[in-house]
Amino acid sequence: MSGSERDLTTGQVFRTWWPLAASWVLMALEGPLQTIFVARLADPKIHLAAFGSLVLPIAMLIEAPIIMLLSASTALCVDHDAYRKIRRFMHGLSAALTVLHIVIALSPLYHLLVVNVLHAPPEIVEPGRIGFILMIPWTWAIAYRRFNQGVLIRFGRSLSVGVGTLIRLCANGIVLTVGFTLIEVPGTTLAALAIMAGVLSEAAYVGLCVRPVLRDRLPQVSDVQPLTYRAFLRFYVPLSLTSLILMGIRPVLSAAVGRMPNALDSLA
Repeated sequence: MSGSERDLTTGQVFRTWWPLAASWVLMALEGPLQTIFVARLADPKIHLAAFGSLVLPIAMLIEAPIIMLLSASTALCVDHDAYRKIRRFMHGLSAALTVLHIVIALSPLYHLLVVNVLHAPPEIVEPGRIGFILMIPWTWAIAYRRFNQGVLIRFGRSLSVGVGTLIRLCANGIVLTVGFTLIEVPGTTLAALAIMAGVLSEAAYVGLCVRPVLRDRLPQVSDVQPLTYRAFLRFYVPLSLTSLILMGIRPVLSAAVGRMPNALDSLA
């Protein structure tokens, strides 16, 4: 253990923790913000149900395997070799999951999943497909953001994580406001555009913030044993399975509510 780790103070923990806590609070505001706007557009029940019970649950289930990249990069990015290996894994997994997203969105699999499995009311099927198509970049953007956020946290830049989430919320709000006041956009479409604008803005900001860390702080070589893909997968697969279980709850709830009386009202 290094001297800096032995001398860790409560103040240092707090300075690292509070921007991350603020980030989660800001992300929690994203859903209510979208609901406020979508509920005031035409056919609110249809679009609240389509976005909240189809688009987001399916998109979040697809992205589940990459969510724990933040934890992995925080723990394992000790030098440039480890960073490059995990980055390669991130891009490979993101590409595979994005292909899965595209196949579901643009093929009969969407109808099979949404109608036969989730039992969605007919009114929300096509609005949900449009929103799901618009969110095709979602998984890759989330993976890139979370991977680099882990590096920022490891090297004492957690404030950048909180600022990035604030930028995300602002971009989200700007798109919602413009779509609500200036353009007649269906609620599901507007919510998908807004959430994508936020995620892409945050990913771009995090990408800029991590550059000086990679240049000036991340060691070329460390005294830690070189990271192998086998060791990485032993670390990462259990975390990824945790996310899959957690994110699988929302589609299960959608499927259950879709089979109950007044399904459209309840899903909305």
